[in-house]
Amino acid sequence: MGNHTARTKFAALAAAVVCSAPLVLIATPAAAAQPECGDASTTSAIDRAPSEGSHGDDPFSRALICLINDERAKRGLPTLSQDPALTAAATLHARQATSQQWWGPGNNPHNNPTTGSTPESRIKGAGYCPNPRSWAFSEITYTGWGGGGTPRAAVNWWMNISKAGHREAILNASMTALGTGVQGGAAAPAGRGFTDAGTYVVTFGRCQR
Repeated sequence: MGNHTARTKFAALAAAVVCSAPLVLIATPAAAAQPECGDASTTSAIDRAPSEGSHGDDPFSRALICLINDERAKRGLPTLSQDPALTAAATLHARQATSQQWWGPGNNPHNNPTTGSTPESRIKGAGYCPNPRSWAFSEITYTGWGGGGTPRAAVNWWMNISKAGHREAILNASMTALGTGVQGGAAAPAGRGFTDAGTYVVTFGRCQR
């Protein structure tokens, strides 16, 4: 996992964590064009995101899911269905991240320093896959501003810029479900004051019971 900062046209931070049992298969990536996905490229759209979190039913979450599933479909991978427990876990993390703003160089954006929560504790706490025969999960995060706060900017970072495992998480052939958390505002102190800042959390899961 890792943090990366870009300050060209925009600024962003992103990280990924992947955990599984048993072994997870990774798909081979290939170039693909991104589709039109609602508000995916609307710079100011994130300003309209609800302050209490997305709950997966807003235009920005739908755009995020559209872009992620398109990346998978272009490579012959099945689309991921939206899971309410994964969505609840992602929404909680995005809301707390923008409130506490601890993301930044040298900090782990997946582990909340105030609550002590981790991707696994949040996903289990939301009720995903109780008493499984086997299960796997992963979480990817992104916060951007200055023109980089859109769903398309997040997916472009994960797929084409980051070297921290985001692409592999999105193209993981074994995952069957996902949840999204979208929050207006930055999760890092450097993004304070940017009205177009956006924070994105995506949780992926596979459950066999």
